[in-house]
Amino acid sequence: MTQRFFTALRATAGARSTAKGRAVPLFTTFMPTTATTHGMHRVFGTNLSSSRLIFTKSGPKSGGGGSWISLAGGVAGLLIAGTVGLAIYASVFGAGSVYPKPVRDLLREGGTAYMRSEGTRDLPKAIECYTRALELLDEQGKTDPVHAPDAAHVTGLIARIASVYGEMGDLDNAILSYESLMQRILGSKGMDDPKPLASEILDLRLSQDRRANILRALGCANMLAETYEARAARWKRRSIILADPALAASSTDVKEAGRWYHWCLQLVTLAYQNHYNHIQLEKGLKPTNTPPFDPATLPKYFSIEIVSSLFYNAATYFASCAQYDLAVPLLQRALDLLRPATDKGKEEEVCRSALLMSHLANAAMMKSDLSGAEKVLIDGLALAKKFSRNSDCLNSFVALTYSLGSVYQTAGKAESARVQYRQAINVAQTIGDEEAEQLATAALKRV
Repeated sequence: MTQRFFTALRATAGARSTAKGRAVPLFTTFMPTTATTHGMHRVFGTNLSSSRLIFTKSGPKSGGGGSWISLAGGVAGLLIAGTVGLAIYASVFGAGSVYPKPVRDLLREGGTAYMRSEGTRDLPKAIECYTRALELLDEQGKTDPVHAPDAAHVTGLIARIASVYGEMGDLDNAILSYESLMQRILGSKGMDDPKPLASEILDLRLSQDRRANILRALGCANMLAETYEARAARWKRRSIILADPALAASSTDVKEAGRWYHWCLQLVTLAYQNHYNHIQLEKGLKPTNTPPFDPATLPKYFSIEIVSSLFYNAATYFASCAQYDLAVPLLQRALDLLRPATDKGKEEEVCRSALLMSHLANAAMMKSDLSGAEKVLIDGLALAKKFSRNSDCLNSFVALTYSLGSVYQTAGKAESARVQYRQAINVAQTIGDEEAEQLATAALKRV
């Protein structure tokens, strides 16, 4: 999928530069903020209907390779299954046998409406069927603990309902659905404080369904944050129309987005820290507040993809709020997780790292650290050039060359800036990215 990062990359005179070579501890107490969002495209979503977290790319427009995606067999199931409606509930909601027949029929009908070809999909019909199926499950759950409100197959259905509402653009009902899912799994206390969950998920005696639900709640919290961001963006546009930017600055949705990103980060970082220090103590070593985020030390239920994607999502949110002291360490830790595979030249990780470095460079530029930004951009370009047929690498190459041109332009190196802008234009034309081409062309004319 296409991603672009062409924000206004103008260095601010006198801004504080980033300290080179300084390790920034990630394990801090994340507190919600009230800063406004602005200017960055987000490229990850989450499929919560499966017990595994899935972070996928979504950009301003469709197309491209979309290498940051892992469908956990879902797409294969959809392609292989003979009936589309059956495939939806079998591959997304779980084994059909767990559902009573009336519920299976509704899921099949809803799945058929959902999986129609583009232009013929009937999302309202899917919502109608899924909602009715949930009502039947909840009714049976009053007397049958198999269908309890927090049963994995029940919460998976709610996650599907929330995601369909999101696709419809009905963000209000999407938020209500995600919050309902969180309430069922965690209760009010768990929604308020994730720290007990960070200990619970490490318990070897924890049931598979409970652990799956905690992971689903983590993905749900991430989607809550993203959905609140999306709703805040609508209000921001409206505030511009009303010539009242302060309306966006005071948005409750912005605050809620920050709250849920902090919630996710607390759960993941504390669980990882506890897990890492347990290993340290077993080896007779001292515990630490700054574990290395080495992929080899992650708990088995936190994949590299899950954690690096979450860090990316949160980092872009903090950067959009100009909170670079929070965004930068998250981007650095995501790069740490990808580094072993990147150093081995694995295509997906190389291109992901190039993408992360474009954001890291942007943060340096916004803090007037032009030399730091230049180094990151050059290193990122070296990675992006390794796989010239990978859509992620190509899109990152355009973003990186554009940003490098901006660095040179700000530094007064006009000819070097022109070279980078021309490269950005050429590659943007090759991949058919008209918006990027227009932005780089406009930048070239300003030099």
